[in-house]
Amino acid sequence: MNESPPSPGTLSTRRIYLLLCGSLAAQALGQSAMFAVMPSLGREVGLLEIQVGSIIAASSLVFFFAGPIWGRASDRFGRRKVFLIGQLGYVFGGSLFAACFWAALEGWLTPLAAWLCLVGARMTQATLMSASQPAASAFIADITGPHTRARGLARIGAATNLGSIAGPAIGGALASISLLAPFVLAVVSVAVAFVASWFFLPLAPRLHDVNAPRRKVRFTDRRLTPWVIPGVLMFLGAAVVQQTFSFRLQDALQLDPMAGATAFGTTMTASALAALLAQIVLVQRYSLSPGTWLGMGLPLIALALYGMGFFTTLPLFIAANVVMGLGMGFAGAGFSAGASLAVKPEEQGAASGIIAACSSAGWIVGPLLGPGLYRVLPELPFALSATLVLGAGIAVLWRVGRLRRLRGLHQRR
Repeated sequence: MNESPPSPGTLSTRRIYLLLCGSLAAQALGQSAMFAVMPSLGREVGLLEIQVGSIIAASSLVFFFAGPIWGRASDRFGRRKVFLIGQLGYVFGGSLFAACFWAALEGWLTPLAAWLCLVGARMTQATLMSASQPAASAFIADITGPHTRARGLARIGAATNLGSIAGPAIGGALASISLLAPFVLAVVSVAVAFVASWFFLPLAPRLHDVNAPRRKVRFTDRRLTPWVIPGVLMFLGAAVVQQTFSFRLQDALQLDPMAGATAFGTTMTASALAALLAQIVLVQRYSLSPGTWLGMGLPLIALALYGMGFFTTLPLFIAANVVMGLGMGFAGAGFSAGASLAVKPEEQGAASGIIAACSSAGWIVGPLLGPGLYRVLPELPFALSATLVLGAGIAVLWRVGRLRRLRGLHQRR
């Protein structure tokens, strides 16, 4: 049964934002809390580092393919239904993932069997939980207009960042009790969010006829190309930083592993806080076009990547990560809003799925590209990523300027 539009008086925008953002923050908190202890837990059950990394890579690959499918499903069956499926899928898949680790810790699974079970459980979780982000983004697109789209989607990004900041600290604290405690936190927090959404999240307004014929929105859709290419490169740069910057810190500053981990945590926290500042303060305060936000953010990301590649002191590394956070906050809001506004109302879910898949594409390539190039030359992964991002930024700024000139000519006529 398809959703029908609620009357305007029953649609509480504030409640929608609270539930969607709270749920996505809970998911991000759970994810980052789990990832904080996965290396230690993996070693405890006899897994190699590459096996732990493959678990994450496999889930990213699933996100890449499943996100657009769930986005299209939200166009047909409704945002609320698909969003709830994503939350419930997170709880089910997270419980299965934790159960596999528990069985391995108890000695019931050999390391190889544990790895296979963990990959399967994580891919199952990713298949289902990947419904949440496209449905939430499309829901925001349904309740915002062209001038408020970037602000609304920036709130979604800010909620995810907030959960990602809190997760490692909470996960590390819970790990002192049990290595499985962060997994319990992840499942319980999302389960609470699911119950709240089930009872209080209203139906999304139906802005189109679900039975009307529509074109299938793909990655190759020409309307999305100006947004998809910069988006993939932006997330590629972020993935390179996440996978390579820890090595860069240790080698450039000649730190031992413990000091390197502390420095990495400090720089990543600075970056995340800067992204939050961009998303919940600056983007909310200034009404700029999506292209302008994207065009401002990409050069900042490139500048930060160049800095990480060539700076050699901790204060400059921290400064580079602050610039990276600001750039990601600006560019992320512009990228999401621009892709959303490029398609019709009945295609919002499909576009949101592709937006989510762009992030996964970066995380599929980045973990392989970054460490591989780093072994050739430490500065290389940062310099190459920065050059690609800068090229995309120049193209976006040229396009924004061209559109402004065309509008000016049209107005004079």
